[in-house]
Amino acid sequence: MAVIGLFRPFMGMLVFVVVHFVQPGELISALEPFRIELVYGTLLIAILIYRRMSLSGPSLLSDRIIRGATLLLASAVLSVPFAVWRGGAASTVIELMKLIALSLLLTVLVDSQNRLRTMLWCMAAVTAWFAGSSLLAFARGQFYALNYDWGNLNRAEGMNSIVGGPNELAGILFALLPLLIALLRTTRNILARILLVTCGAASLAAIALTGSRIAMVGLIAMAIYYVFQSKYKLPTCIACLLIGCLIWHYLPLEYKQRYLTVESYAHGGQLDASNELRLEIWRAGGKIFLKYPVLGAGAGQFSTAYGQIVLAGRHARWMNPHNLLIQVACELGLVGLAAFAYFLWQIVRGIRFALRGKRERGFELNYQVAVACSVMFVGVIILSLVGHTLYRPYWYLLAGLVAANRNIVYSKLRVRAKARAASADKLPQVSDALEPSLVFVSNKFQGAS
Repeated sequence: MAVIGLFRPFMGMLVFVVVHFVQPGELISALEPFRIELVYGTLLIAILIYRRMSLSGPSLLSDRIIRGATLLLASAVLSVPFAVWRGGAASTVIELMKLIALSLLLTVLVDSQNRLRTMLWCMAAVTAWFAGSSLLAFARGQFYALNYDWGNLNRAEGMNSIVGGPNELAGILFALLPLLIALLRTTRNILARILLVTCGAASLAAIALTGSRIAMVGLIAMAIYYVFQSKYKLPTCIACLLIGCLIWHYLPLEYKQRYLTVESYAHGGQLDASNELRLEIWRAGGKIFLKYPVLGAGAGQFSTAYGQIVLAGRHARWMNPHNLLIQVACELGLVGLAAFAYFLWQIVRGIRFALRGKRERGFELNYQVAVACSVMFVGVIILSLVGHTLYRPYWYLLAGLVAANRNIVYSKLRVRAKARAASADKLPQVSDALEPSLVFVSNKFQGAS
């Protein structure tokens, strides 16, 4: 399939997506030296560039969302010479290039509703793999054991670096859940709907077993969003409440206690050690930003700067930022903040444009994908309040889907506008041709009178 994908780029993109999320080089150590994702992604991008040049098509950077992603990549590249650890920053830039390649391939190759639906099914398969493999590993006793102020907790985690921790697993499943819902809303086949519901149930179970409090807050926000957005508000509200009650009923006691700490914090309760540490890290982020305000400490180098500046030689963990805004500001500086803000703004504009499909026939899939992308956007923002999501795939998968969906909507609206204009141009010609006959009939009618 990978070889065929070099001649049929859409299939190649699907292979690249699967390779990116499954990470076969991590699961099978013999494959790691081949750098499959980097090599295959580079080949696909080179083929796309060659085809665009030979066909004299528009530039790959003509899309504003991709342009925003490119500006973000440029700010990361600029940070490398001034990074606290240049080698680590260069390695992070390569990872960012893979993520932006994902956005670019989605934008260029998902150019029809059929391909968009195929892409959604591909992501449903990825979701099923993440949820199923993590639940199976959890059942076999492979989990992250947490000992903290509220007791002991076994937290589900994934099998590769993308979902290597409980928060990462909860984040990716939470981000992909709206795509499952969009597919469920636009699928009429009963067996396919049963499959999607089963996949969604497995995802919710895996998220609950991660013990990720911010993901649970995000699920509540997602449910509220769908209730207000739906035409059938009461049934949607009842369904969300029923799902929530079932999850809470079957959840073990130690997980309930962990989730209830959110309520305790909201009422001014004492923070546990994990949240106290987050506050300390955020304060340290201010020191790092003030030392590297323009280009930052280097892409992916918050933890290194934390060890050098904050710890200053003391023996302790070199912590990650646990907040997206602090991550971008400290690692890429003001330049990176401006580029990332432009990138997010273009995503928002793309979602708003695609939501126009609600008023047009034949745009149901595009509208549901736009709704899913808006839910995903808000959800990832919530995750980013306590998570460093800049180099995780959420933003770049979202960017590619939004750009592809917007372009499909724009193309279909343009075709319809041309068809309407052509039909409007024909009407005067028809009336002109009929005018002599109408005059003749009128004269005959008057003569008969």
